[in-house]
Amino acid sequence: MTITIESIKDQIPYYLTQNAKEYLVKSLNDFPKVNYYLNRYEDEILQGDGWDTLKLFDFKSGEKKAVKGIILSNSCDISSENKRAIPANISFAPIIRLDNYIKILKESGLDEKTIEARIRSVKSQQTTNRFYLPKGGNLEYEFIAILDDLYTVPLEHFSTKTEKTKIFTLSQIGFYLFLMKISIHFCRFHEALDRND
Repeated sequence: MTITIESIKDQIPYYLTQNAKEYLVKSLNDFPKVNYYLNRYEDEILQGDGWDTLKLFDFKSGEKKAVKGIILSNSCDISSENKRAIPANISFAPIIRLDNYIKILKESGLDEKTIEARIRSVKSQQTTNRFYLPKGGNLEYEFIAILDDLYTVPLEHFSTKTEKTKIFTLSQIGFYLFLMKISIHFCRFHEALDRND
């Protein structure tokens, strides 16, 4: 399933004001030339935020690495205002520069025409396991989130860490595209398999 303007318009959240709904539809019609980022919520940890120094364990090298990543966890679930009996974790996907992704594709032996087609698909948000992040906000380059390479860190460890920087907060349209992308990637009803058969 690919994301199209028509498939998204039917899913506009009910809680948005009429003006916000109209803005969202206009932004969708302007896609891909939309404003992905905000300069707000600097101290909050929200779903769809980009952060640096997220920790992951590299299975190939056995090392712990600090990487840039995008938060997948629901904002409410990781809110510091929610008291919980069991400590929460933050799930995230690493983000990498688009030019590094292109290098990986070249090293895998793909020809230029195939690489160009894949990059067009990624940039138009039609690749389900990649989320395109254009240059903007505090991103000096184009990035992609690798949605099939996920990690978790304890919320308490991350929220109390002083050496961390928020790279971006997604705008309403950026966040909505992100939600559509992760919904399609992780929760696809149409898998073309009858499990009772």
